[in-house]
Amino acid sequence: MGDLLPITVIGAAAGDIVLSLPRLPRSGEDQEAKEIDQQIGGSGFNVARALARLQIPVVNGIPVGNGYWGKRITKEMQALGLEVTLTNSLLDNGWCLAMVEPDGERSFVSVSGCEVDWSSAMLSAIALPEKGYIYSSGYVMVSKTTAILCDWLLASPPGQTLLLDFGPRLPNIDSAFIDALPVGRTILTLNRDEMTMLCGEGDPVVQASNYSNKRKITIICRLGLQGTWICLPDRDPEYVAAYKVKVVDTIGAGDAHSSGMLAGLSQGMSLKDAVELGNRVAAIVVSRSGAAGAPTIKELKEFVFE
Repeated sequence: MGDLLPITVIGAAAGDIVLSLPRLPRSGEDQEAKEIDQQIGGSGFNVARALARLQIPVVNGIPVGNGYWGKRITKEMQALGLEVTLTNSLLDNGWCLAMVEPDGERSFVSVSGCEVDWSSAMLSAIALPEKGYIYSSGYVMVSKTTAILCDWLLASPPGQTLLLDFGPRLPNIDSAFIDALPVGRTILTLNRDEMTMLCGEGDPVVQASNYSNKRKITIICRLGLQGTWICLPDRDPEYVAAYKVKVVDTIGAGDAHSSGMLAGLSQGMSLKDAVELGNRVAAIVVSRSGAAGAPTIKELKEFVFE
């Protein structure tokens, strides 16, 4: 694979308790559910774990807390060969209740922890290379200390490309930060709902392409089973087909897609080939329960799609 560019992962590690249930309860209702799993998830950790399994070098920018979940996260990071660099002695990591309905759709109730408690001193502990990629999740961009993290991202070296996945927290992210994203080295990855929120009503790919042209940043449009569109400034959108699998649940699908893209870009792939790899990794993850199903290199080569 030659020299690999390191990926700096900024985001959350959190406990995931996964339940399956026939439908979400209405207000005041008692709904019977089945516990499927307890896993370590969180967008940052999902991406770091997937990259580690694909043997991509990771600079670990994920805070680890002091408590039950922090101990479990430390253990899992060590098993993956990820050095724990950011610690919080006052708070534990957050956790999330993920509820999966029969069609694979998932809903979350999240409890925040140390992953939203940023400081300049903490961020200065990250040994940021001059060249590479920085991934960050929107889940860590909506707290009282968010401005510290956002300023750090904007001040990153010009040799670093930002890959940002704002996710469902997009409406709460400071618009001034989005407007200040560096031209020519920002990639936004958005699902259909997020494309409408950020780029406006109408055909989501057309709107994303218009936004890309106006802002001179790259947008990756994730449409699930309908594939992915790449919107580069002043270029026609380019389509990359999805892989077909039997969907178990869609927990961590966006994180898996980011991981595959980053793994491809680290190896020097073209953006289109990197997105195709993202589609492949995401398809494997949604064919397995929870967010922890990222493949190894061997599994990636041997997985049989429908």
